[in-house]
Amino acid sequence: MHQTITSLLIIDPQYDFYDVPLHEQLNAAAQTISPALPVPHSWEDAQRLARFIHNQQNSINNIVVTLDSHHEYDIAHAIYWQNKHGQHPAPFTLISHQDIVDGLWQPTDLEQLNHVLEYTQSLEQTGKYSLIIWPTHCIIDSVGHTVVAPIQTAIENWENQKNISRHTISKGENPHTEHYGGCEAEYPLHDDIKTQFDPQLATLVVQSDRVFISGQALSHCVASTVEQMIDKLPRDDIRKLTILIDTTSPVAGFEKQAQAFVERMLALGVNIANTTDVIHR
Repeated sequence: MHQTITSLLIIDPQYDFYDVPLHEQLNAAAQTISPALPVPHSWEDAQRLARFIHNQQNSINNIVVTLDSHHEYDIAHAIYWQNKHGQHPAPFTLISHQDIVDGLWQPTDLEQLNHVLEYTQSLEQTGKYSLIIWPTHCIIDSVGHTVVAPIQTAIENWENQKNISRHTISKGENPHTEHYGGCEAEYPLHDDIKTQFDPQLATLVVQSDRVFISGQALSHCVASTVEQMIDKLPRDDIRKLTILIDTTSPVAGFEKQAQAFVERMLALGVNIANTTDVIHR
């Protein structure tokens, strides 16, 4: 008899994206946690996901975690850019192709000028996210880069119960391209294979009977990862996907984009469910 293979994909469950309550803002190493880009309601999302992992512990066969992993110097961080006065852009500044052509913004390293012109033109022509300057976040080896405690603890308990380990996929290390989705960068670079399409997540779906999806943020990295996956999957495999909608939330101000994404997914056959709707097996 065929054993049902259930996988759980958790996208970027890292401290920099969670609105951690004040009384929780100290980790085991006595380091203060100050999230760079907290998503509203994400701490409750983390609690619900942790409960889900605990309740489904016996039936989950694989856990895959993506980690947003950046350097201070990054195309979506302020120090990559400056205006003619040498000032860096404020967080949430949008930089268009025309802004660069007009000299409103240019890369601090002028050797990157041709790259950023091609980059922003490509984003705009392909309908990708506009280049936005995010608060500096998920710096490799920082507290903000680590998995939030409720989810980390739940995964560790699952690992101890099942005698297997999670699989981690790191994304975003290349400073010259954004990397929302877990499958490929927004602008894959010909000289860096880690920015090019990685079939791991599509393969995970093919090899599973059902795949639950969670993480942050619904409007960006969750949406981008799921869209990149389904782009490579036949319809029957798309139906294996379930977004645990009560464990993921949009970045503030991007609620409409998140809702539009959910509606697109429903139309394609992706399941949308609350953790409480999933039967314990």
